[in-house]
Amino acid sequence: MIAQTTAGSQLLGQLKHLVMQELRELCEGMAEASSGEAAEDLALEWSRQVGRKVLEAGLQARVAAVQAQAERGCECGGRRHIHSHRPRSVLTLLGSVSVIRQYLHCQGCGARAFPADEWLGWRNGFSRRLEEAVAWQAAEMPYRPALEGLRRFCGVELSLSAAQQIAARWGADQLRPPPYAERVTGRLVAEIDGTQAHVDGAWHEIKLGSYMEWRRGKPGNVSYVAGWLNAQAFAEPLWQEALVRGAPTAKAVAVVADGAPWIWDTAATLFPRSTEILDWYHACEHLWEAGRAVHGLGSPETAALVGRWKRELRRGHSEGLEEELRQLSGTVGDADGVLRRTANYLQTHQARLRYPLFRQSRWPIGSGVVEGGAKHVIGVRFKRKSARWKTPGMRAILHLRLDILNGRWEQRRDYLSLAA
Repeated sequence: MIAQTTAGSQLLGQLKHLVMQELRELCEGMAEASSGEAAEDLALEWSRQVGRKVLEAGLQARVAAVQAQAERGCECGGRRHIHSHRPRSVLTLLGSVSVIRQYLHCQGCGARAFPADEWLGWRNGFSRRLEEAVAWQAAEMPYRPALEGLRRFCGVELSLSAAQQIAARWGADQLRPPPYAERVTGRLVAEIDGTQAHVDGAWHEIKLGSYMEWRRGKPGNVSYVAGWLNAQAFAEPLWQEALVRGAPTAKAVAVVADGAPWIWDTAATLFPRSTEILDWYHACEHLWEAGRAVHGLGSPETAALVGRWKRELRRGHSEGLEEELRQLSGTVGDADGVLRRTANYLQTHQARLRYPLFRQSRWPIGSGVVEGGAKHVIGVRFKRKSARWKTPGMRAILHLRLDILNGRWEQRRDYLSLAA
């Protein structure tokens, strides 16, 4: 304890001298600053330079303490001796810092060790804080703007390949969602959809699900799950998220989606007692397609016909619409089968078209949350012009984006700390 106190006092004295010396230089620069912006730039650069030196001095002091307490015994029964002292440099958010570490060597078995390295936690030449900043930025925007932001505002320069390697390490694994502090005990809404992204030289569907607590006709506490998996494989992460959100204990569950068969097959498996709701806007798209088959594209007659159909559908008269479409199919000519397909569509989803009942129960009738998720979870990062993605890199970034949007970044940090 006395030795630690003495070492701490010595470090404090060194840092006071260092900071005062640098502060004098800052004051001289401030006196000649040409503008408020120039003064701010001086202060920022000063804080980086002093911060880097303070960090370096503090690390060196702590490394000395760690090494003094390091176990010298070797697993072979021999003893490890100090062979030499070797420097190690790493890039941090404050710039490059270096420390001198002991290199231990056992003459009996040849084992070698740097006892301070485990405490430092440095990997591949980067500090963990820098890696975290790069991973976060790469999940939010393309690599080049992210790196330019680090350079302009943190004074840190990093290569594109290094940033890609950091993001790949941080996002390599998809983590199981942690338990929610408060599971949904009232009403839970699940929305499921799919969107396309270009990866490995071709377009692939990324499946996406969203969960939200539904209170007084409004969504809250939205979380997402996504992956480019087949329907059977995607059911597993969907169910894991449903568990942590409280699907088994929720008072009621509703599933809102478009007419894709894989979605409703999955919903029937995962939520057999849920209220199933066909997205209103997708249903209307089918009505517009049928209306154009009757009166053509853009005609007033088409708009009037579809307007009447939508009012009938909103009132819950899907059976009557189905019958009318089948009659029209036989009278106006339906060479492309559009009217017949629309009638079959209404028949297939008849139980999911009870919009008056859904509105009375204050359930949503549109899947706008998951469709918005397709844009800000997938689109803003993976559908940029000229973007070229490979599967491993895209999976890593998707994992990181989901952690950020779901408020689970700390879980990923803790996971990587344990895995280091």
